[in-house]
Amino acid sequence: MKSKEIKLVEIKKHNPTLHSKVMSGSVKLQDAYNEVMSDITNTKEFKGRGTKSNKITFDQELEIIQKRYKPTLDDWLEQIKKLFPFTHQDKLK
Repeated sequence: MKSKEIKLVEIKKHNPTLHSKVMSGSVKLQDAYNEVMSDITNTKEFKGRGTKSNKITFDQELEIIQKRYKPTLDDWLEQIKKLFPFTHQDKLK
């Protein structure tokens, strides 16, 4: 079974009226599935697998690098020159 079919079966089993709304197109499948699963697990909100994000900002990434490797300013400049061999001369003084 495909994941869409599995979700439809779960919705139909636990909330037939919501299933009819999904079939008519007034409610999206994923929204209905999330609502049914939140009712089943007694949570306020249910997020599907893969919705959590571990994204960090550029500043946070630089802090991690600084703490882990403790590069000097010369090391930073050397890496910038390697990454931007044609454009660093205009920007770095």
